[in-house]
Amino acid sequence: MVSHVPSYRVVEAVAQKEGVLPTELCPPLFSVVDPEALDALVQPAADSSTGQVEIEFTYLDYVVQVQNDPRMGISVQIGDAPTDTPESSPE
Repeated sequence: MVSHVPSYRVVEAVAQKEGVLPTELCPPLFSVVDPEALDALVQPAADSSTGQVEIEFTYLDYVVQVQNDPRMGISVQIGDAPTDTPESSPE
């Protein structure tokens, strides 16, 4: 299942890197970051004047970067070495 919810997209991307199902990730994402807050920050309401937002945090052994401008993108890297190009999707 591909989701447009940022927090679930992070879980999907990390699970893919780990070679497991999203439900098999341990610890769960909420032990590192509040998924609802993450979603609220990078998916502003249509009437919001929020500008560009970029959030970076570590989950498992990955540095996760989530940005909302110009399109929402998620990048998952091992430590400081990039392992892929950012995943982007239209809002």
